This record gives sequence, C-alpha cells and structure tokens, in this order.
Amino acid sequence: MRIAIFNTVQLETAGGMEHFCIQTAAHLSGLDGVQADCVTMDDAFNLRYGQLHSLYFLRRFDRATIYRETRESIEARLGQARYRKCADFDELTQALGQYDLVYSRNEITEAFLLHNMVGYQRIPPVIFGCHCPHRYVGASTLHSRLHNQLYASPLYSRLAKRVAGFHTISRGDTLAIQQQFPRHPVEAIPNPFDAAGFAERAKKTAPPFSVDAKRFNILWAGRLTEQKGVAELCQLIADVNKTHGDKVAWHICGEGEISTAIAKTTAEHKNVKAHGHIDREAMPAAYACADLFVTTSLWGETYAYTPREANSLGLPVVSFDISGCNEIIEHGVNGKLAGTQAEFASHVRWFADGNKLATNIKKHIHAKTNATAAYQQLLHFFRRCL
Repeated sequence: MRIAIFNTVQLETAGGMEHFCIQTAAHLSGLDGVQADCVTMDDAFNLRYGQLHSLYFLRRFDRATIYRETRESIEARLGQARYRKCADFDELTQALGQYDLVYSRNEITEAFLLHNMVGYQRIPPVIFGCHCPHRYVGASTLHSRLHNQLYASPLYSRLAKRVAGFHTISRGDTLAIQQQFPRHPVEAIPNPFDAAGFAERAKKTAPPFSVDAKRFNILWAGRLTEQKGVAELCQLIADVNKTHGDKVAWHICGEGEISTAIAKTTAEHKNVKAHGHIDREAMPAAYACADLFVTTSLWGETYAYTPREANSLGLPVVSFDISGCNEIIEHGVNGKLAGTQAEFASHVRWFADGNKLATNIKKHIHAKTNATAAYQQLLHFFRRCL
C-alpha cells in the first residue's frame, strides 16, 4: 500500500500536526508492504495558499514563515519515508495520483483545495484525519464561532462528501462527524504516543533552561495563540501570584502571534520566564525540570500531546475540562480538571502547597498509551476505507 500523508503546512514549522505526519510516515514505511510519504507544498506555493488560509483564520497574511526544524533533520526522522514538495496544483495532483490513498487533515481550507483546486476524481481515495476540532465547545470568539458554523454547514458537507472516511481522535468529534456524515466510515483512533520512549529522551538532553529548586516550578508549552488560551494563562499567573507569588515560578515555552501578551506578563511578574521556542528534542528535559504542567486552552483539543508528554515524566497536569484533554486527564488521578478560571487557580495552588496525587502518573500514562497498536489500528482503517 502506498500512502500520501498530505499537509498544506510544511513540516519545517515543527508543530504537533507536523510531528504526527513525520512519525506516522516513518512508522508505516517500516512495515512490510507499506510506503508512506509526506507530501506538501514548496515555499512559493505555500505562500500563495497561505493567503487563503489566513483569510479563513481572520488574520493578516504574514509572509514570514517560521522554520524550526531543518529538512535534513526531518528526512533523518522519516527513515524510509520520503518528503515531497510540490510547486503548483498540477504537480501536487500528479504526485498524489501516484499513491493508493491520500491521508489529509479535515481543515475546511484543505477540503476546499481538494474539492475545487485538485478534484477528488483526479486523485486516489482521501481519508480525513480530524486534527483540528470539528466543533469548539463553548466557542466565545468570532473565529471559533465561525469555525463551528462552517463545519456544521452544508458547505463543509459538500466539500467533504466524496472523502472515503474520517479518522477521529476525540469522542466529541466522532459523534459530530457520525451525525453529519452517517454513510461514511468514521473511526476513533488515539494518537500514537510512546510514553516510555519520550521519558527516556529526557535523560539524553541537557535542560533547556535553569529552575530555582526552592520554588514550585510550573510549565506551560504551546503556540502563543488565542486558541491555546494565552489570555487565560496570563490571568492564571496573576491570580496565583496574589497568594503564592513567593512560592512559584512560571516557565513559558513557545512562540506565536500574541507573544506581546507574554512579554507584558513577564514585565509585570518577576517570577515568570519566557523561554521562546524549545526544540522538540529538548522538550522532555524541559518537562523534567518542572513540578506541574498547565494547559489553558478553552476551545477543545484533538491532539493534546502536551498532557501526555508531561504525564510521561511523572508531572501532574491541570487543564480546563475540554474535549481532548478530559480524555487524557482523569480528575484526581493524573491531574485536575477545572470548569472555571477560579477553579483552575485553586487547583494550581493546591499543588503548589505541596499536595500530591496518590497515583503513579508514569505508570498510569504508560498503561493508557500503545503507539504500536494505534499505528496498526490506523493502517487497518485505511485498508477498510479502500
């Protein structure tokens, strides 16, 4: 079986989705009878497409692309898989046509591209992997409300009607897509994650920053965007510091479009350190430096890599009670879930006061994750759709 893992975002941007593409292509290509390659756009093509993407996300088009990983590093991680970049729609259509199956994200912009610019009839069967939430629960911003309306609309139903199936991750997405596409195969398969391997990597890399061992060190990592709850993070820091400012230290890892909010918070609070982007290879050591991990997204997640990563190092996690995160975090077992901003701050204070969960968090997350089984399940679903 020949599989094209198609992503309009270049792998060099090194986000969670890009990491998934690389890991999945590398693992599947190591199996007998399977060749899985990553297919995307070259720089110029990506910039042209980026204007459409920015229009959907209601933000000014930024021609500056942040590359955090080199192509050489990506190709080394891919192993037997290949990394192919296409210059235009004709080349992309020709490249995808060389495979038995195309696995793509379900973003509405990519559905538009495949429906209108490439044409489903010109390429092999397409499976959508739901790597952005199909519906943001409790959507409060203009973009999140627009997202929900578009995905539930006849427009998206039309754009995605000809796909061969949907791979979902969260329970919420599974139910929503089954209702919208009752005749399509829909299967929930967890993201492959090797908890033991991730924890082992922490021993091989020096910590990317230093911590004050006398303080309770709290880590946040992710893109500095509205979706990831940067405003909620800044409010959380202010709330907790009112009572525990002399006990805790905050470490923020990541880059993004609203980094100015973090700069303002670091200026206002001396116990907050912004470390910028941390290379993926160094992140296990970053978790190992901390006492608690917090994730402040309010929109819902599908991947939710960071809670798994934190748990694999034995860190408890505090999160809002949102889709994705509440399927990883069991309240009172490997972390705590909050319904409100005040409850979130209360949970953080509870941990900062020296309270601990009774669970062996490492063993708990290791028992809940099986990367090999997840890859096999994904491959079985591909064959079922074909």
